[in-house]
Amino acid sequence: MSDLFQKIRENKGPLGKWANKAEGYFVFPELKGKISNLMEFNGNEVVMWSVNDYLGLANDKEVLQFDKDAIKEYGIAYPMGGRMMTGETSYHLEFESKLAEFVGKEKALLLNFGYQGILSVIDALVNKNDVIVYDRDSHACIIDGVRLHMGKRFAFKNNDIESIEMNLKRANKIVEKTGGGILVISEGVFGMRGQQGILKEIVALKKKYDFKFLIDDAHGFGTLGDIGNGAGFEQGCQDGVDVYFATFT
Repeated sequence: MSDLFQKIRENKGPLGKWANKAEGYFVFPELKGKISNLMEFNGNEVVMWSVNDYLGLANDKEVLQFDKDAIKEYGIAYPMGGRMMTGETSYHLEFESKLAEFVGKEKALLLNFGYQGILSVIDALVNKNDVIVYDRDSHACIIDGVRLHMGKRFAFKNNDIESIEMNLKRANKIVEKTGGGILVISEGVFGMRGQQGILKEIVALKKKYDFKFLIDDAHGFGTLGDIGNGAGFEQGCQDGVDVYFATFT
């Protein structure tokens, strides 16, 4: 072990100030039992708020039975390859088609992970000539995706329409010179606040400004809308959302 990590372990220096208290409690907590709203921690049953199973699908009997049937028929490694090369199956295509219909979009694309997925989506949508205008209270995965952007980026105050419009004006001046476009990013439901994004108000700004609108609806998908199809339907503005990103949690 290097001297630096030894000092951290010995609780010396700023990096290790809270190491002894935090490890195993605030960070790397050991949880036992099935994924649920109640789990065991330090020998006690506790209410679990941070497991990504809001829809209760992890141990749903129907889902578990489907897993068992699929393993019997295909094994645990199917299709054993990335979709670009050897992993494309009719099940992917069928599921994507149903998802697209469910959220009112032309096409859908399945991705393995939410965090990696939103980074990839943001990177795929913009180039150095484009400008990103995003809510400053967006989840860390969005912030990291925006940081990878090679062009200009502006953060607006959380759910503040005046701040959004001010930054759209700034972005317009830039794309007039670069020939690029503007991507506005917000969330259906802000995970750190529990409030919905002002999607309808942002969509209304399309009458004045030319931009594409991406929302991350990880917390709205499955809970909002008449049939759980998300915050865009809840607010009656899904048609104005150009890219809809959601996760099964």
